Formats: sequence, C-alpha cells, structure tokens
Amino acid sequence: MKTTNLQIRKMKKMRKFNVLIAAVVLSSTLVMAQQTDPLATGLGGVATVVGETQTPADSVAEVPPVKIEVPVWKQKLYYGYNFDIYFHHDSRTDKKENGWSIALTPEIGWKLKERIYLGLRIGGTFADMYTTYNYIREDSTKYSEDIRVMHGSWEITPYGRYRLKTLFNGKLGIWLEAHLYVGMDFPRVKDGVVQGTDYDGLRYSVTYGCQVSPVITYQFNRKSTFQIFFSIMSFGYSGTTRFYQDVETAERHREYSNDVIIFSGKLSNLLANHFTPGLYGLKFGVQKSF
Repeated sequence: MKTTNLQIRKMKKMRKFNVLIAAVVLSSTLVMAQQTDPLATGLGGVATVVGETQTPADSVAEVPPVKIEVPVWKQKLYYGYNFDIYFHHDSRTDKKENGWSIALTPEIGWKLKERIYLGLRIGGTFADMYTTYNYIREDSTKYSEDIRVMHGSWEITPYGRYRLKTLFNGKLGIWLEAHLYVGMDFPRVKDGVVQGTDYDGLRYSVTYGCQVSPVITYQFNRKSTFQIFFSIMSFGYSGTTRFYQDVETAERHREYSNDVIIFSGKLSNLLANHFTPGLYGLKFGVQKSF
C-alpha cells in the first residue's frame, strides 16, 4: 500500500512537471510568434510595395503633357531680323570716300516649299561718310576740300531664296538669294564746304536695283536659324536718282546714274582700279518660326 502511494505521488509530480514544461513551451512559442509577426508583416508590406512599383497596372498613371498643335499655315510663316555693318572705301583721282553704315532690317517670309522661301525686308540705315574732293585751279595748282555727310535711309526688299545643299544632317544650308530693292536716302551735311560737291542742293535720293548673292544658314532648333549673307560674292545692278534744288532760284532738277555691281562695288570703279576689293560688308541675322 505504501509503494502504491509513492508511485501515485511520483506520477502527480511528473504530471505537474509535464504541465510546467508544456506551459513554458507554449509561452515561448507565443513570444516568438509575437516577435516574428511584425517582421513578417513588414516584409509582406515591402513585398507589396515592390510589387506595386514593378507592376505598371497597379502604379498611378501619369497625365501626358498637352501638345499644342500648330496650324499648317503658321508652320510655313517665319519672321526675323538682320544687321548690316558696311565699310565703304572709294579712291578716285578727283574724289576719295571713306565711311561706314549700320542697318537694322526686320523681315517676314513664307516657306513656299522646303527648298524655296519668299520674303520681304523693310529696314533703316544710318551712315557716316567722309569725302575729299581734289580740284585743280586755273594756274594748275591742286587743292582739296573735305566734307562730312550723315545719311538716314530706308529700304524695301522683296526676295526669293533657293536652297542648293544641306550639310551636317540638315543643320547647315547653302542658299542662293535674289532680291529687288527700292529706298530713299536723306543726306545731311555735318562739316565742310558744300558748294561744288555732289551734295550742293541735294534734297534726297532714290535708290533701286537687284542683286544675287549666296546665303549660309545654320539651324539651332526648330524655331531658330542663324543666317549670314556673302555680299562680297554678289552680282547685280544698281541705280540712283538724285533730286536737287537750287538754293538761290529754287529750281529743281534730277540726275540719274546706274552701274553693274560686282563684289559689293561698282563695275566702273573696279575697271578703273578705283575700288579695292575686300570684305567691306557683313550682314547677318536670325530667322524665327512660330
């Protein structure tokens, strides 16, 4: 009977020990579960975010920029502005001229075809000219008179331009331009003796003519093109009508002159070796598209 009771006590102790171990194991499992669940939740969240990032269907769709369509007529229209800096030198026996001029010439044009442009320029010019007149007296002695004249003028120039060749993927263009021009010049004597000179009684002049010269263009982008004119390689015709009025009698009269233009100079001066060829003018500008 005593042995049986001892066994019963041992069995109860073993049960209590087993229950304690089971409780410890269960507690440890719960603690591990509590520590693991947030990590698993976090990794699951990261995986979800990565999945959303890599899946275009789940991402937020971007709104495409609104593209403004330019009308066809506006794509063919262009405008621009040109600058003309010119240095003049004419050395004749009876008259020597030196001076400079600067012009600003806005333009507007139409792209008739890819190679053909039609346009119109309207501009103004300011010039400062120094002239020395050489005279011979009755006693065969020589003397000279200096005169300084400032000019203000305007000019209208319709033109047509044809593209001969393109280089550097179409960026650089070589053109041949032909234009007509008509304008008016208003001289004002600043210093010197007027009597006996070309400016004695001169009220104003009308200039007109035509010219053909090459043009080089470089396209920076779709809207902007730089252009430079090679007047030194030009060929054309020029005419001038001068309107005079006698100071004493108020009588008016006109004088006409014309000549062929080669290399920015008059042919008569070139043949008489009165004009020294050289780069006397630089005309450049920018064309803009809409």
